[in-house]
Amino acid sequence: MKYIMFWEYSSGDHNVVMDKLNEYRGQVKKNPDQHAKFIGKNYTLVDGTEGFQLLETENPEHLVKITRHYLPEVSFRFAPIVELEKVDGKVK
Repeated sequence: MKYIMFWEYSSGDHNVVMDKLNEYRGQVKKNPDQHAKFIGKNYTLVDGTEGFQLLETENPEHLVKITRHYLPEVSFRFAPIVELEKVDGKVK
């Protein structure tokens, strides 16, 4: 299943969040099968403290792992997404 992962944090936590991001990327690189697959780049909104990224996983525990890693600085919301063709077979 594919998801949009929305994230948000306080600007005062920026350095801590960036350290956690680098740490998490290292964990994913070492054991990619134990983590969600990130699709594309991480996008931020203009103010830089909220954004989104696409990811894919069949294991809900992968979403929990992300959330726990960044607590308490970052809050997440995961929205499942599907291709329009799969919802409405008429779209080509």
